[in-house]
Order: sequence, then C-alpha cells, then structure tokens
Amino acid sequence: MAETVYHRITITGDPGSGKSTFAAAVQAKTGYKLITTGNMFRALAAKKGVSVTELNEMAATQGDIDKQVDDYIKSLNHEKDHLILDSRMAWHFIRHALKIRLTVDPDVAVRRIYNDKETKWRERFPDMETAMEDVRRRRESEVWRYNELYGVDISDPANFDIVINTSHITPDETLAQFEDAFKKYLDYLETPAIQAEAA
Repeated sequence: MAETVYHRITITGDPGSGKSTFAAAVQAKTGYKLITTGNMFRALAAKKGVSVTELNEMAATQGDIDKQVDDYIKSLNHEKDHLILDSRMAWHFIRHALKIRLTVDPDVAVRRIYNDKETKWRERFPDMETAMEDVRRRRESEVWRYNELYGVDISDPANFDIVINTSHITPDETLAQFEDAFKKYLDYLETPAIQAEAA
C-alpha cells in the first residue's frame, strides 16, 4: 500500500500583497489546514510591546526570535496532514512544497494597508508618506535578515514556483493563477521519484 504524499503549499508575500486573503482563499479551495506563522510573530511582538516592524529589526541581532519560528516550521515536515503555510521562510524549510510568492507595487501596497478599515495603520501613522517609509523599512529588514541568516534572497523569484503580482488583479484572478500552478504541483507529486521517497 502506497504511503500518502502530503501536500504542502507555502505562501509568502510583500506587506499589502493580499497574502492573508489569498491564504484564506486557498484554504477554502483545498480544505487544507492553514498555519500562519505571522500570527506567531505578531503575538511575540505584542508580548514584547513592540510593532512587527520593530520586532523584525530586533530579530536582525537577536537570533532566538527567528529560531523559535523557524524550528516550528521545520517540524511541520513530519506533520501527517495537507498544509498551507503562510510564512516568510516555509518555502526554504519545507520539502516538496508548491512555493508561491505574492508581490505588489509599493504605492499600491501602502494604499491598501492604509485604507484597510480592519487595520490600525491610520492610528499609527499620520500620513501615507510615513506608512510608505514603514513598509520600505520592513521589506528591507526582512530581505537583509534572511540573507544573513540563511544565505537566501526572499525577494528572488527564482526561489518560487510561481510569483503573482497582485497590484492590478482581483483576488479571484490571483486564485485562478494558483489553481493552474496547483494542478502542475499535483502532477509533480505523482512522479516516480516523489512516490519512491514516500514509500
């Protein structure tokens, strides 16, 4: 009897790219378990009394912050379930995953975040320019940090199976691009090499 090859979908993306909305849509489409490591990071930031941006910058010099999250992600390779991982680094740590990255133009990202009624950005920033600077700092901090830690560039499209720029497409159009990539991924899992590894 053949062993089950568990599906892994890793999702990363720029702030304001619609990553959380996309991950929820993929979960609704597939029925897979969704794990959001961003929630772990936000909880840790709240516990320390700092913003996510500040925690990102702290993590550049405090290795235990990333290690807590990364060790958890690595452990999910042994999870006997189909998983969706909304995480900056899951694509690097999870074997045989469909690796997805969402991008967005900086000006579009800031407009989305600043105008989102469900965020507190308007309370935190006096204007769009300040919000733009925060997004820029966060992006640069993350790219630098993961390059220092693991020697990988989280912004390099070559690291992913599919990169979707969400700036001027709808969530439904984004999901349609995922569906095409997902079909190819399922075919990949049926290849003899993957089946032999699972046996």
